[in-house]
Amino acid sequence: MYFRVDRMRRLRFLALFEARRAVSAVISNVILIAAVIVVGFAALAFTQSTSNTYVTQYGSSVRSSSEQLAESLAFEYAYYNGTAKSLWVYIVNCGKINAVSLTAAYVANATWTNSTFTIALNWLNGTSISSNHLDMGQEGYFVWPAIVLPQGNSYTLKITTRRGSSFEYQLAT
Repeated sequence: MYFRVDRMRRLRFLALFEARRAVSAVISNVILIAAVIVVGFAALAFTQSTSNTYVTQYGSSVRSSSEQLAESLAFEYAYYNGTAKSLWVYIVNCGKINAVSLTAAYVANATWTNSTFTIALNWLNGTSISSNHLDMGQEGYFVWPAIVLPQGNSYTLKITTRRGSSFEYQLAT
């Protein structure tokens, strides 16, 4: 009896290898599981690289915004010389960050706007600031030549910095 049961088990076991349908179902399931795992790892790698990019961009944006918030320029004085047709603007960096560079200046009233993108900063003694930026506590001025501002009008003077901050001053001629 024992011999017969053992032989039957062997025959069933060998029948599994001869039955191609059972083996092909197992192989197809293994291939399907492997494909799902590969796609899962690909999705994981993509999301990780995307999140790293977002973290880097967010950190850069926060740093830029905090630097912009730390910028503070004060207008000490603005003088329009009607004879020479030039505007003299004296400023001081009273913020908490160094290297404040001016990128543009605008003068406007209710009916027109004039702008310049060439700003050469000078020290108060008249020498040129070679780096063309002001560090914390430093004072300087720039001259806007060849600008006509009719007397008796009110103007808004606006300057923008490299970091994107803008500062305004009301000027009466």
